[in-house]
Amino acid sequence: MSAVMIWIIAVLAYAAFWFWYVGFQKKVTPQEVAATMCIFEHDDTWTATQKEHLRKFLLDDDGKDFVMVNLLHLKSPKKESLEKLNTYQKIFLGSLLRKAGHPVMIARAASGNVENVACDHADDWSVAGMIRYRSRRDLMNILPATIGSEHHGLKLESLEKTFAFPASPWFMFGGPRIVVALGIALLASVLHITTAL
Repeated sequence: MSAVMIWIIAVLAYAAFWFWYVGFQKKVTPQEVAATMCIFEHDDTWTATQKEHLRKFLLDDDGKDFVMVNLLHLKSPKKESLEKLNTYQKIFLGSLLRKAGHPVMIARAASGNVENVACDHADDWSVAGMIRYRSRRDLMNILPATIGSEHHGLKLESLEKTFAFPASPWFMFGGPRIVVALGIALLASVLHITTAL
């Protein structure tokens, strides 16, 4: 294989990855948002304020990725609750991964709060996490299969309390875009050198 062909294949491989990971989806429409919000009509776990926050977030679609920031407090016994939460995550994150979504950070609390500012009743968090979504459209596609589902019930059964909010724009050093680019470039370089010998 010629050196030119190696690098052409490398560029095409990264372009395919970019198309999947970043995507070129259209922004959501008000009609699509209204249809999505219908799934919450009979859901008592979301307050009217929370539903309005979600609706506004979807309507403000910028076409870019975002992260969902989560804090969770597990019920006792925590071992059983963690097992239920892990079962939920395997199903939910499996469907999310197919849409290029993935955890950015997941960590278990090593102690109680070491700083509270005007939030004295916000202690006892067990787990913190940040989940990357490729787009708000992807979130809209995942919600109908999640809200009210059996695996979502496992999540609710495992938690004493939780809160989550979307964050955008966001930034992280490294990440799949850079790691995959470097990996493909390294492989192409090795093949280039090998064919030149």
